[in-house]
Amino acid sequence: MYYGPEGLVVTWSGPVPQYARYGVGNGEIFGKVAEVTGMDTPQGYPAKYLENLSDADVFNPGMVHSTDELIAWQRRHGIEMEPEALEVFQGYLDRNYPIFTSLVSHPAVDEPADYIACSLVLQRGVIVYNGNGRQELFLRSYFHSAKADGSEYVNFVPRRGIHYSFKSDALWFPLELTRLMSEPASYVEIDIATTDGLDQLDIPAQFSPTTTGFATLNGHKYEVMRISARFEVSKRQRIEDLIIPFH
Repeated sequence: MYYGPEGLVVTWSGPVPQYARYGVGNGEIFGKVAEVTGMDTPQGYPAKYLENLSDADVFNPGMVHSTDELIAWQRRHGIEMEPEALEVFQGYLDRNYPIFTSLVSHPAVDEPADYIACSLVLQRGVIVYNGNGRQELFLRSYFHSAKADGSEYVNFVPRRGIHYSFKSDALWFPLELTRLMSEPASYVEIDIATTDGLDQLDIPAQFSPTTTGFATLNGHKYEVMRISARFEVSKRQRIEDLIIPFH
């Protein structure tokens, strides 16, 4: 993290499908689907990740197309990238996924240089697909920033979210970066909203379908399902992206 004109901030980066439109949304979609699927946090979510949870802002969206660009961008914000992280990002770039970059405001803390472990403990997403061959993906992750020994920490979540819009014949959610988190486990909560019917979807075994219902989004009626997963990050195994083809 570093002190910039906006105050104390952390970086937030992830892959984007080629030719996707991207930006920072207003976060409204999360409230709309929550009326059907319920609160963001899953059953069994550790209470410490909700202690003094504060809202944060996300800003300065951009895109890089090589690891050299990504390294330089991270260095400008006080981050030296680890080899394992570079390997994962390079894998996405090799598959023609550019890397989205942004900044997230960090709560004020004493001795910020001691807060060296920042993890996305809950990856929250909404996927909207209305049968036109285009996916709208909304992302809003929950951050846990801690001192090296875990004795002090803060929790924060962007009040808005990142929005990708791209052509696709399958539902996609990025997960490979999950294994880089410093916490023992990472949680994923995804709401899928489709006009084509949820019965067309083969949900992978590691995800548990929970709430289903109907919601009106942008004047269209969608069937909505929440799927949830918990990944053991400490095992450092590869976690493949979620890809759900339509039949």
